[in-house]
Amino acid sequence: MKKSLIVLVFLIQACTTEPKLQFQALKTEVHSPLFETVWENGKTEREGDLEIIRSESSYSYDIIPKKNGKIEGIALRYDKRNKNILFETSYKNGVRNGWERKYSPEGAWLYKATLYKNGKKQELRKYNKGEMIYILPYLNGEKHGVEQVFSYTSGSLQKRTTYVNGTKKKIVMYCKGKKSFQVEMNGCRKGLERSWYCGTTILKSETPYRHCKRQGTEKSYDEQGNLNYTIPYRYGQKEGKVKGYYPNGKIKYKVTYHADKVDEVGYVYDSKGKRERIDYDTLMKFKDRLPTHMSDWRIE
Repeated sequence: MKKSLIVLVFLIQACTTEPKLQFQALKTEVHSPLFETVWENGKTEREGDLEIIRSESSYSYDIIPKKNGKIEGIALRYDKRNKNILFETSYKNGVRNGWERKYSPEGAWLYKATLYKNGKKQELRKYNKGEMIYILPYLNGEKHGVEQVFSYTSGSLQKRTTYVNGTKKKIVMYCKGKKSFQVEMNGCRKGLERSWYCGTTILKSETPYRHCKRQGTEKSYDEQGNLNYTIPYRYGQKEGKVKGYYPNGKIKYKVTYHADKVDEVGYVYDSKGKRERIDYDTLMKFKDRLPTHMSDWRIE
């Protein structure tokens, strides 16, 4: 019973709750304290049990609250040229605890925020002039949860990556509000990787993986959903007959591979099914890679 309980607790801790899918970056407003309200006379002074240390260098003004010699509260730094805030960091008993925010010295707009708890990172956010374009949660100092990336220019969702205790588990990419790529992972690819044409639900390709390597038949489709070609893989290498197809499903070309090398056997077919062997020199041009353009092999 005790062993089962331990396993259950471990599984609960390992699980990640995926945040609600949002396709647009969120607007964020942060009101940092103005320089004039916190600098005052520029002198170090006591406020209750805190010592507010105010100092300046050639480049910045610093305001650091301390209690019993350790930073306690929100430490601030301002640009000396324009008095815009550069960063603010929350401390408790000398370690970061709460939000640390960094600002652009030119416009004082927030561009990065990191949440800490007892000195350990809990969440990282990035911004572009008020829009949150990146978010990544942490657990015990490791990436844990769903990393979300939004376009720097349009703010639209681009990518979601799921982490568990620092290990990548899933990647999903988006284009024009629709899924364009997806793969399961356990540090490396596993299962079926899929891609779709941008802004559609039309499948573009699917590639099976096993033990981090391509294993099985990769398939490619055109924008009308017709099969383009198939590639058989074994342990990450092309092995067997690579086949290309006409939009009507008839065979267009067939090339045999062994151990990722073309095996000197290949045929091209016309639209009526007439077959012609591909000459040796042409095959050798593609000996290390799958030919992507086969039109000059066709028989008219």
